[in-house]
Amino acid sequence: MLTLADVQAGIRDAVVNGDGAAVAAVLVGGTRPEHRLAIHRRHYVASLTRALVERFPATVWLVGSELVTHAATSFVCEHPPSRPCVAEYGDGFPQYLGAHPAAGSLPYLAQFAELEWHLGRLALATEASANVQYIHLDWTLDELIGFYLADIAPDEYALRQEDVWLEVRGLRGELQMNRLTAEEFASRVSLQSTGAHS
Repeated sequence: MLTLADVQAGIRDAVVNGDGAAVAAVLVGGTRPEHRLAIHRRHYVASLTRALVERFPATVWLVGSELVTHAATSFVCEHPPSRPCVAEYGDGFPQYLGAHPAAGSLPYLAQFAELEWHLGRLALATEASANVQYIHLDWTLDELIGFYLADIAPDEYALRQEDVWLEVRGLRGELQMNRLTAEEFASRVSLQSTGAHS
């Protein structure tokens, strides 16, 4: 006899992993009750995929929705949420997206998506929790993010591979992004790690 905890764990496995074997015996009604459970699985995957894609609008702007949506769907299936808040879901997605086979010719994609992840988190910070992030990039991705935020489409642009050190500050609805020298970056990161924020 299955306990309530067993049924809950089985439903979770059926929805998250597509494995309904543990709860097949308690599914009743109709000729194929497992098909009704599959509806919840599809909704789970579709909802989290949509949440991820909407969390990375600049990345979609840069590479198109097909690649981001395909990678997001795979990510959802392989990396279920570990926290209760959907807004916190996806911190590992930038690296996953950058490693996607279709992103092989886009070596800057993971860093671009990671920069967008940090910008999104900072843009939602409240005054009481306003914070700062220090980010090192290998590409001039801050310029691309700037184009996206300003809704500018230059006639011509060459993405340059060079070291960029950024200080990004955020407060609900506001973002400030400043380039730093390598020395300023190292100094501020050191201050941040000791708890003395500038």
